[in-house]
Amino acid sequence: MRSPDDSPSNTAQSSGAVSILVIDDERELLTALSGTLRQAGFRIRTATSAQSGLDALEQEAVDVLITDIIMPKKSGIDVIDMVRTLYPSTRIIAISGGGNFGPFDYQTDSITTCAYLAASEQHGAHAVLAKPFEAWEIIAAIHQVRGH
Repeated sequence: MRSPDDSPSNTAQSSGAVSILVIDDERELLTALSGTLRQAGFRIRTATSAQSGLDALEQEAVDVLITDIIMPKKSGIDVIDMVRTLYPSTRIIAISGGGNFGPFDYQTDSITTCAYLAASEQHGAHAVLAKPFEAWEIIAAIHQVRGH
């Protein structure tokens, strides 16, 4: 099921602007981040799950993918693997606040945010950011991966 955030009408139609797809299951973060990036002049599409993000990429490739790592059903690591294979020119920024893949709350042996982000880099992410981050940090990461 697609959310309003997944609709094509959510795409800014700025010609020549860097196109970005943001995938995150946290709607509040998705809304805030997409608004910030639109204001910075980027063309933004959003998806609230790994699968809806991959579906969106099938419809239209993007310059930069920003993906959360910990999401239900399919992780951001899965997304990174698929994007690196199917869309090798797409630059990838992985974001994570840590947590567990399972249905339980905090566990003392849970994987740390640093470990998730390190795994993201090993799978091919071009940049990583730990949540929470500031607007300038994500904008700087976009410029870094785009080579500006």
